[in-house]
Amino acid sequence: MKTLEEIEILEGLIRGAISPDSKEFRPCAFFDDRLDCIRVIARDCSVCEERINDRLTVLIDNYHERRPDSMKYVGFTIKGARHACRELGLDLSAPIKMTSLLDAMLASWPDTDVMIFVDKIARPMIEQANIKSIEMPLAA
Repeated sequence: MKTLEEIEILEGLIRGAISPDSKEFRPCAFFDDRLDCIRVIARDCSVCEERINDRLTVLIDNYHERRPDSMKYVGFTIKGARHACRELGLDLSAPIKMTSLLDAMLASWPDTDVMIFVDKIARPMIEQANIKSIEMPLAA
């Protein structure tokens, strides 16, 4: 079993070998057109996905117990994003504020799991990661 320090050193070596000119990871929110989903990623790490409902999936750090100072939840995905944004009453012609997206989710999907996710996981995550908005290109 490798220690966390050994794993981090190995991870750095692999990243350097694969793409020595790459920039450092920055938390982000983006629209994946091919899969029609919104992806919010607050930290670059190995993850597993856990569904909250038919549209919402949370990303969980696979090794969060090895990093006591870090968040367990590191991102989320909203499936059927264009339809969901229209259903939530969000204007796709301008960048969507993450707080507006989360507020609309709470208003339209008032189930307990969604409320807990938004208030305890998503809001703190986007605040800490400083993720302000997402751009949704209009459908072709």
